[in-house]
Amino acid sequence: MASSLAPLPEWLVIAPDHDGALQKRLAVREEHLGGLKKDPETFWLWGGAMLEEPIKEGEPMKFKGSAMLVGAKTREEVVERLKNDVYVKGEVWDWEKVQIIPFKSALRKPL
Repeated sequence: MASSLAPLPEWLVIAPDHDGALQKRLAVREEHLGGLKKDPETFWLWGGAMLEEPIKEGEPMKFKGSAMLVGAKTREEVVERLKNDVYVKGEVWDWEKVQIIPFKSALRKPL
């Protein structure tokens, strides 16, 4: 029997953007970030944008999607939350290409 003190399972999420989704991403970004704050503190462990290339000073970032680590009891819990995100509903993330992979952190450092 699993202990109630056991850590939540972790899930690595790779969410590629639809081609040409930059304007949609920028239009709903603040709503997306605000929505993250409504989730339990244990849900989003880290996350951020995937880029086509490293950031270059004076040039806009070239987004290609998002990567995140989630703490959730089941894969279904992750799927339900992601499907309700404005980045899915607003067709920023290409839902057909999203990967949700069981994961076990060996190391995490604060920003």
